[in-house]
Amino acid sequence: MTLERFSLSAALFLGAALATFNGAAQAVHATKLTSVAPAHCVATLERRGSADPLRCPSALREAVIEASAMCRQAGGVLMGAAEGNVWAIDVNGDGRNELAFSLADNVSCTGVYNLFACGSLTCPKSLYELRDGAWKAIGSFSADTPEQLTLGSAEIDRHRSLVVCSQPRCAERRVYEWQGMSYEPARASP
Repeated sequence: MTLERFSLSAALFLGAALATFNGAAQAVHATKLTSVAPAHCVATLERRGSADPLRCPSALREAVIEASAMCRQAGGVLMGAAEGNVWAIDVNGDGRNELAFSLADNVSCTGVYNLFACGSLTCPKSLYELRDGAWKAIGSFSADTPEQLTLGSAEIDRHRSLVVCSQPRCAERRVYEWQGMSYEPARASP
């Protein structure tokens, strides 16, 4: 190994170690999937066609199928938002993102406008994990922006705790911990 390669490797390792020890490591937070279009999910469902997985991830498509049936049963017609509000975050460290979304942020039911509404509160987002080839809801939380949801340091069965900070300057945090099959609220902290 040349001295230059060794120096570069040592510098990268030292930089990463210092960032961790200084607390400068950045928090891992959810990100919004900008390619998602619930209107595409609804349109492909109506045509009985295949959905583009970037525009209509299968977890959302499954929720849209259920929402469509509920809306139709209530006498309305399901409409999808042009731009989705679906977040991605890898909570279990398997290199594959879990998805979080609420129906109210992504679809509406014409003629029955409050079918998916949560009143004056923000609708909670459901968190979905791919298990044995199917998307399963593994918890829910309330947050307005993806930056408010971060991974905590606690870990159980490879699932990191979730921290929601929905107040300006993070005056109050809500922590959700893995309980074997789902996330449950653990505690609020300053």
